[in-house]
Amino acid sequence: MKRIALLLCLLTTFTLPLLAQKYIIDDNFGDSVNIFKITLSDPQSDEETLGEPAFKMAMGEEVEVTRLLKGKKNYGAIEIDGQEYGVKSRYLLFSEENPEGTEDIFGNTRERTNHSWAGKFFATFTPYAIIALLFILAIVFMLWGFKNIAVRARALYVVPGCMIIASLLEVWAYITLGTDAFWWCSMDNYGFWGSLIRAIPFVLFVAYQLYSIKLYERLLLGKDSSVKLSIKPLAISLAICIPLMLIAVFALTSMGLKSALRDILTILTFLVSLGIGVLISFRKNVKVLGKVAGTAFTVFGIAYIIGSIVAVIGAVIVIFEIIVQILVICAAFAGLAFAMSHSGGSGGGGSTRTHVFKKSDGTWGDSKGRTFKSEHEARSNNL
Repeated sequence: MKRIALLLCLLTTFTLPLLAQKYIIDDNFGDSVNIFKITLSDPQSDEETLGEPAFKMAMGEEVEVTRLLKGKKNYGAIEIDGQEYGVKSRYLLFSEENPEGTEDIFGNTRERTNHSWAGKFFATFTPYAIIALLFILAIVFMLWGFKNIAVRARALYVVPGCMIIASLLEVWAYITLGTDAFWWCSMDNYGFWGSLIRAIPFVLFVAYQLYSIKLYERLLLGKDSSVKLSIKPLAISLAICIPLMLIAVFALTSMGLKSALRDILTILTFLVSLGIGVLISFRKNVKVLGKVAGTAFTVFGIAYIIGSIVAVIGAVIVIFEIIVQILVICAAFAGLAFAMSHSGGSGGGGSTRTHVFKKSDGTWGDSKGRTFKSEHEARSNNL
């Protein structure tokens, strides 16, 4: 009996931390999260899933996760007032109040992006306001530099500086949040008109960003210069370096090479495919502008291309959402118009409808001059 009691004590000691972990309700979007009822995914199985929303919990509240939902490793069960509810692991941050050695049953929630400083930073308007101000400052100096020689000297540094910082912020936002980086244009958050109003200046900024390389080239060389700076080889290298690296990974893996050698060859493939274009553009730009200015323009070109790719991805996502919503609205109006016209034609109110009437001899006629034995026959032939 003593051995059994000791075994039960040890089991209790080692399993208790696994059965009730403390978590903080946390996310980078919103001020509260939904807590759901727990239901079965399939009545024929015991797999559980989240049902209807039961209530909301505010950010910062602490809960105890007693278990994982059956068959769902990303959903946890919490107990409130003696009732079990489900919550998505995305909104749970492992609490520092847990005893040492307690397991985070969702992996490592502290490393998730939506709980990080960067995730919370890019979920606010602050970084996007900074990007917008940088673009506006670049535009002002660009246009001013075309007209004023004294300002042009400063614009040559201010414009690329603003564009590089803005591009790096765009890339950082996309690396951190993925497509959620464009949440401020999302119709789920702001509806159709709200997202459309936000999308208009965004698309204008993207258009300027794409054309800024040509404007800066004119600012750098002068309006009448026939000299062309090199950016195309750089763009080609940036476009093909990732696909070539992936091809190398698959090819080297299929050859059965050791992991260390495979990794070295993969990195070399990436560096060579990227470096060739960078080197070609760099040499051409240095030849035209000199070492310092040529290097600066090449660095600006790298940031410009990467930032432009991210901006175009965002514009496509935002415009696609708006176009889809416009198509849905147009389809709804078309369906309503069809229903009203169909209703008008069968209900007797349409202007093109053929009228039927009863004649003095008891038969029925219509406005086309035809005669029918009964009202039913006359109306049936004029539907």
